[in-house]
Amino acid sequence: MICEAGDWLRATSRRLELPATARIAQRSRDILDAVDVGSPVPEALARASVLDAAGDGHALGEAWAAADAIVIFVRHFACAGCSDHLAELRPRLAELAALATGVVIVGSGTVEQLAAFVAVQQLAGHPIEVVTDPTLAAYRAAGLERSRLGTLGPRALANLGLLALRGHTSGRACGDLYQQGGTLYVRRGGELAFVHRSTRIGDHAPVAQVVALALAARADEAGVA
Repeated sequence: MICEAGDWLRATSRRLELPATARIAQRSRDILDAVDVGSPVPEALARASVLDAAGDGHALGEAWAAADAIVIFVRHFACAGCSDHLAELRPRLAELAALATGVVIVGSGTVEQLAAFVAVQQLAGHPIEVVTDPTLAAYRAAGLERSRLGTLGPRALANLGLLALRGHTSGRACGDLYQQGGTLYVRRGGELAFVHRSTRIGDHAPVAQVVALALAARADEAGVA
């Protein structure tokens, strides 16, 4: 009888778990569908609160209220892949500013870790805003992955080796270790023109691709064929 009771409890537990799992999976699909090219930015993402270097809160949507914005979510503030991404981005920041396109980096560490990130990545004086979202609310609203495999899986570890050869190494996690990053290009007012969701360390959108989007947007505004 004890065995039978145990079987009943396990079966009941599975029945209870499946609907919850299905709801979570459906919610994830709904977010991915909402955060897609050609769609308006979801309210949850536009209203997500992020902290600036002074610790003051702002709605992330302020970034694209008056101009196009490239929003780059880094894994954390000491990520090797994010350092590699910034090395590719830094030389294009002046060009993006000339194209009236803002750049916002979103991390998940503390305000103090944000300040250290700005110093290490030599971002002071560049036309770029760095903010942090320790709650991960903006990451979730953007449909970005949180994955152990993306951090510790074989492809992630292989990428770490390649990044080290290029001079980029990870420090102690300054934010959520398992959170993966992503890149959004948001047109002024809130239309999504580009979405990239990282699946592992070292997986980021080519900077040249988002610069090309900014250039095309300004050409369209100028009526240049």
